[in-house]
Amino acid sequence: MLLRPLLRPLWRLLRFVLALLLLLLALGALVGKVWLEASGPFVEALPAYPFCQEAALALEEDRVADALELAEVGDCATEEAQARARWESLAATLDRCWEGVWTGRGEDAAGVGCAVASDLVVFGDVRDLSRQALAWGQGEATDPVLIGLSTAGLVLTFAPQVGAGNALLKVARRAGALSAGLGRSVSTLVRQRAWRPLADLFSDAGRISTKLGPARATRALAYADSPAEMASLARFVESASHPLVGLRLGGKRVAGIADDGLYRVGLARGPAGLQLAAERGSAALLSRKPLLVWAAKSVYRHPDAVASALLVLATWLLRWATWPLVLVVAGVASLAGLALWPRGRRLKGSRPAPTRTGASRAPRDQQGGRHDRHSSLRTDRTPEHPRDLRGGGAERRDAGRGGPDLGDGSGVRRQPHRHRRLVR
Repeated sequence: MLLRPLLRPLWRLLRFVLALLLLLLALGALVGKVWLEASGPFVEALPAYPFCQEAALALEEDRVADALELAEVGDCATEEAQARARWESLAATLDRCWEGVWTGRGEDAAGVGCAVASDLVVFGDVRDLSRQALAWGQGEATDPVLIGLSTAGLVLTFAPQVGAGNALLKVARRAGALSAGLGRSVSTLVRQRAWRPLADLFSDAGRISTKLGPARATRALAYADSPAEMASLARFVESASHPLVGLRLGGKRVAGIADDGLYRVGLARGPAGLQLAAERGSAALLSRKPLLVWAAKSVYRHPDAVASALLVLATWLLRWATWPLVLVVAGVASLAGLALWPRGRRLKGSRPAPTRTGASRAPRDQQGGRHDRHSSLRTDRTPEHPRDLRGGGAERRDAGRGGPDLGDGSGVRRQPHRHRRLVR
């Protein structure tokens, strides 16, 4: 009982704090949802891409190389083991390698690798020029792009990086993987004898071949239509993880994504995620918003752990914060906050103070036993003389003034009503 007066203020303070937090939660849920709708869309809201299912489908369609790449991206152990076993058990590898050396074409990694190796030496350039000359002498169609590449290869033989890029372009041209725009650019540069731009182009192609290997690099060249796009493609391939899968799912616009973290998140969401990342850039990531980054870094300092935690938090928040659920949470929090909000109470035994009107009710008419409805009492005036105090302390109207007495003899002055009722 002694602690009750002390605990009562603490309980009211606790109720006030809880109610305020609940009301702020309701307001924050609504404001946060509106902000997410205005700032979106975000990559984290997209579902994960089914890499394992796509890898299994590629194996059924006998696309072993595609299945292996998809399985590597999605960490699909079963599909990756099956694809790798089929890839490494291909028969007649030496025959395909010899065919690549002699014809400059290849159907798999062995054939393409041997074709590129033959083009790294003078033998490949001489072979291609001889074949084109023979076709021209027989009146057959020649390939000006292949002639230009072989000529440039002879001129730039002593630069290893340039030679690897030239060989890769020739193999891509024979395989039909070289785009028409890039082929026209090569022919134009050769006619203009612009050896320095050609050397830069071949160097970029060589960087792609070094990162991906000749077979995969040949397919990557299809996403470049000009020397400038070739340079951007080389930078993307060197910095990104699984770049060929990203190019196949998102197109050549993906090569413009310079942020590897953004690319990884977009790649995990498939074509829709890559397209959104290419269009909006870092703004497509909720986990990159300054408020979330500041809140996470204030709790933990490790950069990798902060990035992972922010990604998980953003994904959970975007998938949870649907309008129906936000409205329900805001409504429940508001009702609970209003119910807990402390309200003022009167102490026991206390009564409200009477209203001071300056007058009390008029006494009833002593003659008739009830109050005259056509008169009102005026007891708020101070008496002018002690003799005027009669019968309850009211002032008579004719006291000391010589006016007519309108009282009823009881010592109480009566005022006639402003609007008297006419009596016939």
